[in-house]
Amino acid sequence: MSVEKKTDIHELIKTAWKAGKVRLSTVHGKERSAERLIGTLEIRDVILYGSREEDHDTDKKTHWVYALRNKDVDGSDIRVMFDVEAYPDVVIVTVMHVYP
Repeated sequence: MSVEKKTDIHELIKTAWKAGKVRLSTVHGKERSAERLIGTLEIRDVILYGSREEDHDTDKKTHWVYALRNKDVDGSDIRVMFDVEAYPDVVIVTVMHVYP
């Protein structure tokens, strides 16, 4: 399913999470999650309670990556980037701490 830009992507990602369809499957994503000590619980909180950031156009508007952001228990901002092109499967592209 191709997801249009006007779709409520955050709701789609929440639905995919609840259905067990969100995966950290890229090597980059797995490495960054381990390196940055951002685990499943932090990712879950970003998905369920975070807010959507600006769109990140990665390939001339044919392939969209979406970012959600939320604070962790220590008050640090965490951003999680998602690829939704294969919805209902959602891939976590990368995770990061966001510093001011």
